[in-house]
Amino acid sequence: MTQQQRWLSRKYLAYRFLTNLWFVEVIWLYFYRLFITDQQIGILDAMAFAIGLLAEVPSGALADKFGRARIAKLGQILVGVGFLIQACGGGFIPIFVGQAVLMIGAAFASGADEALFFEKLNFKRSSTAWRKLVTRGSQVGLVASLMAVVVGGGLYTMNPHVPFIAGGVAFILGALMIWSLKDDKINRTKQSIASEVGDYIENIRAGFGVFRLPKLWLYVPIIVVVQGGFYATSWGMLRPVLLDRFHFDPFWASVIVAVCSLITVGVLAYMHKYADRLSEKRMIACISLCAAASLLLSLADIGAWGFVIIFVLYAGDHVLHPFMSEVLNNRSPDKQRATVLSVASFLRSAPYVGLAPIIGYLSTNNQLEYFLVVWSVLIITAIAVYVMLKKRDAFIDLKE
Repeated sequence: MTQQQRWLSRKYLAYRFLTNLWFVEVIWLYFYRLFITDQQIGILDAMAFAIGLLAEVPSGALADKFGRARIAKLGQILVGVGFLIQACGGGFIPIFVGQAVLMIGAAFASGADEALFFEKLNFKRSSTAWRKLVTRGSQVGLVASLMAVVVGGGLYTMNPHVPFIAGGVAFILGALMIWSLKDDKINRTKQSIASEVGDYIENIRAGFGVFRLPKLWLYVPIIVVVQGGFYATSWGMLRPVLLDRFHFDPFWASVIVAVCSLITVGVLAYMHKYADRLSEKRMIACISLCAAASLLLSLADIGAWGFVIIFVLYAGDHVLHPFMSEVLNNRSPDKQRATVLSVASFLRSAPYVGLAPIIGYLSTNNQLEYFLVVWSVLIITAIAVYVMLKKRDAFIDLKE
């Protein structure tokens, strides 16, 4: 590793630390419930996430066309502003506006920041260096998350608005952390507005088109169903609802998520050490099966044992990410990397737009078991499709 790569790796880790200081990770549902019902929260989440979803793929195309560093910085600033708007509000409208701004910012940053660092670091594609760095970044992010969960729970007991203020400051500092990173000079020829728009739309279309190719198509079920389920847990209201279903109050919910974070750091340390030995297919299939089993186990009133379910869903998300990041970055065209990563993020988050009001409605009416069963079946189906296509591709490669 060169000195430049070591410097960029440290900057990447510092950036991941600041942008994982989600002080509201556990308490946001309790904060929202001070002003609105679970059903309203589901509607609010669906609307705000839909706005972020609409910004997801266009933001990746903008990053590829106008500069990944610019879009990533803008995205993290918007996330910070979204937190601050919610901190200053106390009703449906300010919470919705703040959440919408936050989701637009997250859409801008997702894909752009990862593509930026992947390009700047320029690791050999045949090595596991990028997967190792992403794994280490996940560890650093989890340490930050652990601190933020504990501090956020304490801040909430002092004043429910303070965790949102702290989160806003952290993400703005995250933007400042990468402020020195500049985009490579983009050679642009003078074009008419119509031609510019046409190229932009074509780039978006091509980004979706990459996922129709055999090299990425087999991962679509995993992205949509498995990562989509993790997204509903990590970003959406599923984890707070499950914590409430297992009868954990805000304090114990914060403790449980903090403990999950701490254990997951150890799991990721193992992954980093033995990265060259871990099989992509086995890991993806194992993580997915554990997720399906956890949702089914949630049907039972297991009380404190619900900690195991929360841990599996928490750790599964972070363990799966380095493998999917490696696959997507290595198999994406260089000029469209941010767009492809944004399309993947779009596919991952799209299900939650429809699921949010459903989860909210079912939670309000004590019927969450319908969602748990259906999504478990979908995960098992996604695993079967992925394994079948993976075996087919391996057979074709062997024949060639």
